[in-house]
Amino acid sequence: MNQNKQKISLVGVGRVGSTLALTILIKDLAKEMVLVGENIHRAQGEAYDLIHASSFAHPMKIYAGPIEATSHSDIIVVSASVPMTNMKNRLDLGIGNAKLFRNLIPQLSQLSPEAIFIIITNPVDIMTYFTIRLSHFPPSRVMGTGTLIDSGRFRSLLGLYSGIHPEDIHAYILGEHGESEFPVLSLADFGGMGMENSLPVCRKTCPLKSLTEVFEEAKDGGMLVYRHKGYTNHAIALATCTLIEAIVNDSGRILPVSTLVDGYLGVKDMCLSMPVVLGREGILKTIELNMNEIEKTAFRSSAAVLKKAAQEMGVK
Repeated sequence: MNQNKQKISLVGVGRVGSTLALTILIKDLAKEMVLVGENIHRAQGEAYDLIHASSFAHPMKIYAGPIEATSHSDIIVVSASVPMTNMKNRLDLGIGNAKLFRNLIPQLSQLSPEAIFIIITNPVDIMTYFTIRLSHFPPSRVMGTGTLIDSGRFRSLLGLYSGIHPEDIHAYILGEHGESEFPVLSLADFGGMGMENSLPVCRKTCPLKSLTEVFEEAKDGGMLVYRHKGYTNHAIALATCTLIEAIVNDSGRILPVSTLVDGYLGVKDMCLSMPVVLGREGILKTIELNMNEIEKTAFRSSAAVLKKAAQEMGVK
């Protein structure tokens, strides 16, 4: 039994929030879970369903409520968003979600001044940055899911094409969670074997796909799912749960998340994905990778894209 279980509030109980709630229940990561949604009846229905499911998983206090119910939360996960109608890219959601956050984040931070924020809402890097500004929390207690999901997609596809288990493949996608993200191939490896130019080892015959082609497939993964079923939920819920698990268990895992960058490679005052060490206090340390010049340029370019978009959205 996990003795470190905490109060976790999920703000946004759509497809992502409800899938995440079930994952938290199955993994027994909370002693208390609060569901807050714009549609209180939908949130209450999800809570009832999860209470019934707990008999097949773990006892847990689960309930829906208004924003005030999040008071004294240890972890707050925000996936609330304006509708994703005819979305072409994640930046399309920015202006509407910035308006939403101006209302939500100050209330949430006042109700739970010691909480850790995990942001899922897109565009996640800008919304993570805005959360830091609106909450006045230290950056160590605010993170976005960022390219954790993209890195997971990349590793899963590399595993699919090579026949090697994804856990034995170390490869980050960093920068923006979006069009300007990039793979750090110079530091990637299969069981210690470098893979900057090609797959170093395969179970049988290596595929004809280049690493660039596999990266592009991973990069488009979220939009591919969106185009087919109109939303994403399973992978992002499990990715978020990985962050929660690392915090609750104080595990010291190194994972790529959207975090405030303040000086690395000349980038300041913007959130982008970098590898960080996670523990009970949130982000314990940011890993400043020794990337090659192409990757350093890509990181700076990604920051410039996000800064321009944030200015256009009125996020300061």
